[in-house]
Amino acid sequence: MLMEKPTVNRASKDILAKCMATEDLRVIHSADAETAYFDTENRVLCLPIWKDMSNSTYDMLVGHEVSHALHTPASGWQDFVGDGKGSRIRHMFLNIVEDARIERMIKSKFPGLKRDFATAYGELHDRDLFELKNRTIDTDTPLIDRLNLYFKLGLFGLKTIPFADDEQQYVTRMADTVTFEEVVALAQELYEKHQDELEDEDEDENQSGSQSQSQSGDGDEQGSEGQSSDDQDGSQDGSQSGSQSGSQDGEDSGQSQDDDTDDGKGAESQDGDSQETGDSLSGLEYDDYKDGVGEAGSTQNAYERGVEDLRDGSSGSYHYHTIPTMKLENCVIDYKDVASIWDTHNTDMQTKHCGRYNDQYVERISENAVKCQEFLNRTKSTVANMVQQFQMKQAADADKRTEIAKTGVLDTVSMINYRWSEDIFVKNEVHTDGKNHGIVMYIDWSGSMGNIIADTVEQLLILTEFCQKVNIPFDVYAFSSKNHPSLDYVTDENGNQIESGNHQYDEHGNDSVMQPHGFSLIQFLSSDMKTNEYKQAVQRLFHCGHELRGYGGGVPNQFQLGCTPLNEAIMCALQQVPAFQAKHNVQIVNTVFLTDGDGHSMGARQGWNSSKSIIHDPKTRKDYELSGGHSAETDAYLQLLQERTGTNLIGIRLHDSRTIKNLQYRYFPDTDMSEAAKSWKTHNFCTVDNQGYDKLFIVRGNLQVATEALEELDSDASYAKIKNAFMKGSNNQKSSRVIANQIVDIIAV
Repeated sequence: MLMEKPTVNRASKDILAKCMATEDLRVIHSADAETAYFDTENRVLCLPIWKDMSNSTYDMLVGHEVSHALHTPASGWQDFVGDGKGSRIRHMFLNIVEDARIERMIKSKFPGLKRDFATAYGELHDRDLFELKNRTIDTDTPLIDRLNLYFKLGLFGLKTIPFADDEQQYVTRMADTVTFEEVVALAQELYEKHQDELEDEDEDENQSGSQSQSQSGDGDEQGSEGQSSDDQDGSQDGSQSGSQSGSQDGEDSGQSQDDDTDDGKGAESQDGDSQETGDSLSGLEYDDYKDGVGEAGSTQNAYERGVEDLRDGSSGSYHYHTIPTMKLENCVIDYKDVASIWDTHNTDMQTKHCGRYNDQYVERISENAVKCQEFLNRTKSTVANMVQQFQMKQAADADKRTEIAKTGVLDTVSMINYRWSEDIFVKNEVHTDGKNHGIVMYIDWSGSMGNIIADTVEQLLILTEFCQKVNIPFDVYAFSSKNHPSLDYVTDENGNQIESGNHQYDEHGNDSVMQPHGFSLIQFLSSDMKTNEYKQAVQRLFHCGHELRGYGGGVPNQFQLGCTPLNEAIMCALQQVPAFQAKHNVQIVNTVFLTDGDGHSMGARQGWNSSKSIIHDPKTRKDYELSGGHSAETDAYLQLLQERTGTNLIGIRLHDSRTIKNLQYRYFPDTDMSEAAKSWKTHNFCTVDNQGYDKLFIVRGNLQVATEALEELDSDASYAKIKNAFMKGSNNQKSSRVIANQIVDIIAV
């Protein structure tokens, strides 16, 4: 039989295991695991990394372990197995009987596995995993091995297994076991039968030896009558010595080196013989009894070794990581705290600084407040135009969702036309409800944003002004590497302030959990703000944008630009997005991440060669394998966020260059980017596929919001100049508010 080409998809086998188990158990792969095993407490199925294995064999081994998970209890077999000398062979007897039961049950539940089991055992038999080559299986072969071979090979016609008439009852009983208690009872009976047979063999050997010794003694006696008394005495001494030696080697002396007591105190029952029981019946070791051809359990032992040899020892390791549970109270600076920090900063600037420096600070605050108001006034028409376009798109979408339905009631006006028209019934318009949206935005507040931060803030203010007009709830957060104020210091038991560690997540001390860097989420704007709070917050954000474009001296330290904790922000979004949706009762939450680069890793880096990193979500119990590339870790977090919350994920990658050629290998490695380049040149943005988002836009970041198209024209400009300026200005106004336009298009349905 030829082996199939091994084309095993481990991800699909994980799903297969979960489906067979009828529960969302976790499946992990470990290069260190010698055999498959199941953790009943944590509901984790661990599979070795096998090599040169067909799909049928893989499915058989997975089905076998899943059936153990479903049907083999974690306890109840220890009383029979016991400890110490002989425990492993009893464990082996129990395992063989239980294997027959659990394999029969999983095949009965999933009939499609019958073919996989038959094919898999055929392949393993061809590989001689049971070590049957040049070996005759007859009734002299231990019964437990014949039962093992029958239920693994004989059932599928792969080998003929003989049984005596009085042994057929064990075949029938093993095929009919239903409960685990029946398995233990049968295993115990088979083990005791095996022990009785060993004792009978020992007695036969002793009797044969005694008869041989007796015959030898008679011959000596007849041929040595002439011997001296001294020789007779010597012979008696030798006889006594031989008798004593035989007593020491026999069963009745109580000093046998083959003592098989259950208390683990036999002559050879040292620490090395103690058994560490696990949660399943797999992964046995047989070093406390003989492992030769023909010995009881040799076929099972050979099978276990053979399956272990299928393990791919040269494969890359699998690294499993669990996402942390963020403490939002230690991560988020809400808008009320933002206002308080600003008030404190203003007070400090006025009291701690004087003279020219303070005058300059107050002057910049006033200038930026005026500029902000001028900007809002100039963009009123832009916002109004966006509102109008939004309402038109909503109306068009509502028209698509409108259907005409006949009521079955005659229309008294149209019924006069019954002779030439069947359309004489009253009709109703049926409107399918549209979706109501909300927006949660996360803005990169890193140093690399310095050149475009002011322009980005203006783009955001256009969007939030629009949301205010059409009553769309929103929150705007900036993610920064500046630590949350509560994390700067903690007070010890003596009242002393000491520098604190990162207490922004729960699972400290657990190496398998991602380790977020210290950061903060700054809630600059929210639809929850009152009118006056919103007005002041807009002025503060506008001031930050324009100050941070320079040296940032007029901005509180907590709001200075830092690094890019994008991944940490996604971790917080796992809790914030569902809370936002519940609070505002919206059907769709549009989560927007606006950044000019990638975030730093939280520890789930993909390894070298064939090693893999896998991220686990303990809430959904799903695993996400890192696909490779620059943003592999972030992409996995984004997929996790989308699947857990159902949010609509929008990515906006800011790029402050006139060309996107240098982004080819980052975003267009295997595709033609000519269309993207054309869109970039014409519309100041382009779209990218397959980067973890539902939609990802690359947007020109250094793009100011254009407002008045005719400001720079002379008073005596010709009609042609006015026309051209108006047309160009209209296009500039539209293309300059790329971020707002793209999000409006998304939420208009």
